[in-house]
Amino acid sequence: MPGVKQVRIMLSLASLMTLLVGEAPGREEAGQLCPVAKVNVSYLPRSEKLILHPPAYGNAQMYIGGRYIGEEAVTQGIEVAVLWRNSGDLPLQNVTLRLEYQQSTTGAIRTMEQRLSDVKPGGRWTIFRIRGGEYADTVHIAAWRISVLSGNQVLGRKQSVMWARR
Repeated sequence: MPGVKQVRIMLSLASLMTLLVGEAPGREEAGQLCPVAKVNVSYLPRSEKLILHPPAYGNAQMYIGGRYIGEEAVTQGIEVAVLWRNSGDLPLQNVTLRLEYQQSTTGAIRTMEQRLSDVKPGGRWTIFRIRGGEYADTVHIAAWRISVLSGNQVLGRKQSVMWARR
């Protein structure tokens, strides 16, 4: 039965590869206190055609007559919006949301953080904006990783497929 033997070998190799590679990138780990549900990377200025369904996190900004109202004029930049949640029953203190990204032009890894002192249970959007000289060095994000931290403890994490291949 050479066919059965070959199938067993293939299954064994597939199992071994799964163990070596680990969990698929972008998937959530079971039991995370603050899982990251969604990450949107938008390049600014937004196209008028793409603003037909504005995101739930950006109510202060409106596109009217070929320009944005409600915020300083946006020339060029990158906006990374992260949907995440405190899955616990109690508020969390001193939480840090960290964005790590690789610049496509230089290949350098950059980090941006937002610190939150009181995170009530439930979901929320957090927005990172890359503009000016940092945007000129970045142009496009080649890979990214979002981490929700409390001190040195990781409460939740999500990464792009390209981040895992670095």
